[in-house]
Amino acid sequence: MGHRLSTVKSLLLLGMLSLLSLSLFARGEPSEDQVKAAFVYNFAKFVEWPDNAFDNKETPLNLCVIGKDRVGAALQLLEQREAQGRQLHVTALLASKDTLKGSRCHILFIASSEAARQQEILEQFLDAPVLTVADNLDFVKQGGMISLYVEEQRVQFAINQSATHNNGLKLSARMLQLARVPR
Repeated sequence: MGHRLSTVKSLLLLGMLSLLSLSLFARGEPSEDQVKAAFVYNFAKFVEWPDNAFDNKETPLNLCVIGKDRVGAALQLLEQREAQGRQLHVTALLASKDTLKGSRCHILFIASSEAARQQEILEQFLDAPVLTVADNLDFVKQGGMISLYVEEQRVQFAINQSATHNNGLKLSARMLQLARVPR
């Protein structure tokens, strides 16, 4: 009985996340890229950063995008939305090491154009309280935190819990329940 109740709760939460995702964008059927961007926005609501990740209570939640693809473009539409009482600020980063080290990212989305370099990019954020997300399944295997992928025509996500833990991030238990193990 308890397992069945847990399954029902998980399905309800997944449905609520999907509805939130759809409400973020204009009318009509959202594109896959818009749904993925909405997932990233929802991740911002279900992750707890350490206190030292922010200068003060007015510090925005910085979503940095490195590289170019359609998901990154959809993420730009999230500018000025609110998550956890903070304004979301979306910034496009250049790929140079100096730019990455000096960035004040809380969430880093690595676009598909940078897939070949994602390991090198991740190394720039070791031990930093930065939620790393990419649009490919290999990302969590390489030490990234969240991989977005499509399975059975649905956007899914996989989580590397040890990477989030090592960087001082705490993920909501509900978010962990919704993460999928890819086939």
